[in-house]
Amino acid sequence: MKETNGKSGTRVTLKDVANASGYSVNTISRALRNDSKLNKATRDKIKASARRLGYVQNMLASSLRSGTSHLVAVIVNDLRNQHFTIMLSKIDRALREAGYNMMVLCMQLNEDLGEQLIKTAISHQVDGILYFPYHDNPGHVEHMRNYNTPFVLVDRWIKGVTADSVRCDDTMGGYLAARHLIQLGHTRFLRLAGVLASSSELDRREGFYRALQEANLPAHSVRTIPWEASEAAIASNTYGELMAPLDYTAVFCFSDELAYHALNALESRGVQVPGDVSLISFDHISAGVPFLERITSVYADGQRDVATLAVDVLLKRIANPDIQTQNLILPVKIFDEGTTAPPRAWC
Repeated sequence: MKETNGKSGTRVTLKDVANASGYSVNTISRALRNDSKLNKATRDKIKASARRLGYVQNMLASSLRSGTSHLVAVIVNDLRNQHFTIMLSKIDRALREAGYNMMVLCMQLNEDLGEQLIKTAISHQVDGILYFPYHDNPGHVEHMRNYNTPFVLVDRWIKGVTADSVRCDDTMGGYLAARHLIQLGHTRFLRLAGVLASSSELDRREGFYRALQEANLPAHSVRTIPWEASEAAIASNTYGELMAPLDYTAVFCFSDELAYHALNALESRGVQVPGDVSLISFDHISAGVPFLERITSVYADGQRDVATLAVDVLLKRIANPDIQTQNLILPVKIFDEGTTAPPRAWC
């Protein structure tokens, strides 16, 4: 016969488990914490009773008692982008191995939600925050600092902020991508830009133009489509029109997310990649999503990973709030997946 607390629709408490099993609340609590000082048979009996009743530990109350929740909040800006979902999977795995659970909060590309999500995370007594900056917003960092919450900036930096951070070398990435195209013989480019307030956009653009300067290619050899224009064209299914005319031989994309939209738009207009136009981007998400079409992309060289390193840095900060600030910038390389080639002779 199934045990019941007699209060339909209410949460089962330790007292309910105690009443049903005949043990004190303190003994119930110790058994559910797997206290080895309790007889194993007693622990097993109490756990079985708790399962039958549907008892779920109140983690908030537990964290208030112990001072730790073993919960880490991850604040990310766009769950639709596979780059972030791949990183979330790696973060979750690393946290679980360390005995932590993950709470995911998403800004949905709305910077104004950042402060609200930080407060939501802190209200759940999280032990730390992995924060993916969307814009260059130091105010969000101040909120985390004001609440004495350990945090790590992931994937990007924020101007004027000194804090733990883990990211790829975006400047070198932009430089390598441009040099790769230049060495293939390209001299006319279309650049699909990212969000202007993003540090990744600033760094990748800087590296790209540095390579052009070294090759004595003028700035007007690049036509740039701003992020806002790309976003609007993708929403209205007019990206192919936005990318016309074909006055370039290579496309330099801010991210793989943009690159896949560009690839589809070009191919829908009969433009072959890389036969007619070469394409290179960032994030190398096809490594984590094998069914995606392979595209030439720049990302961390594979020896170290942004997501798992960010977890490591955060856990060290949680364990010792006074340790020296870590700013890890990972080396990058080009993963050549066949979407770049020398320009056709007639181009």
